[in-house]
Parts: sequence; structure tokens; C-alpha cells
Amino acid sequence: MIIAIDGPAASGKGTLGKRLAAHFRLRHLDTGLIYRAVAKAVLDAGEPLGDVACAARDARALHHSDFDQKALRSHQVGEAASVVSAIPEVRAALLDFQRDFGRTPPGAVLDGRDIGTVIFPDADIKIFVTATAEVRGDEAALGEGRGCGGS
Repeated sequence: MIIAIDGPAASGKGTLGKRLAAHFRLRHLDTGLIYRAVAKAVLDAGEPLGDVACAARDARALHHSDFDQKALRSHQVGEAASVVSAIPEVRAALLDFQRDFGRTPPGAVLDGRDIGTVIFPDADIKIFVTATAEVRGDEAALGEGRGCGGS
């Protein structure tokens, strides 16, 4: 089973994705982290961010164990991810990575942008999540199951 969750930044995709993955006992992938992981690998190697060959190599070498969320959430890595995500060879490698991740049994929940349209247009379940600024800022409500369609 493949569940694709799309939506704008800070809409609750990750929270919903983690919960669905736990409920259905599937693996979860925050696809935004994969671009950050490539950017961090390029930075760690001391290569220029615009070095297509280096960025593409790091994208092809990516493994799902490379997602140390704390290190990937830094401002520097976020800015670097914007640069490497514009490289077509990186995008192509990460498209393959995401599809391989989702197709590996028993399936997966993937959240990010263009998951249900580009990455998995044939996903078993597609969800588009939006949330108002009020709901996004109400972490207590999300933690108690309210918001994002909760009670």
C-alpha cells in the first residue's frame, strides 16, 4: 500500500504521515528531508553546492538511514537544500529513491510536495492536507487529535 500526502509547508503532512504509518505499520518518508540529506552530504564533503556531479553522486548514494533529523533541520542545510533541489540530476535520482522506497513491501506513507501527482500518481490513497495558521500554531490541539480533521 502506498499513501501519498501532499500539501503546503507546515500544513500537518508530517504529523499525519507519521500517524498513518504507525497505524498501518508502514514505513514513513518525509520527502523534504531527502533534499536536505543530499545538501548536507555536499556540505560535509566540502564541495560547492552547485557542483552537479557531486550533488548527483550524493543523491544516488542516499540511504534512508541518512535522515538525522536534528542535523537536517539547520538553517544552513535548509538553504543548501534549495540549491541542490534545483539540479535536474538530483531531482531525477531522488525521484527514483522515493519510488523505490514506496514500492518496497509492505509499502509506505510518503509526505511532501508533488507526491500524489508526480512521485506516485497511482498511489492507493492520496491525501491533500491544508491547515489554517490558527490550527498550525495549535500544537496542543494536534497532540490531542484535534485539527487536521480530528474531533
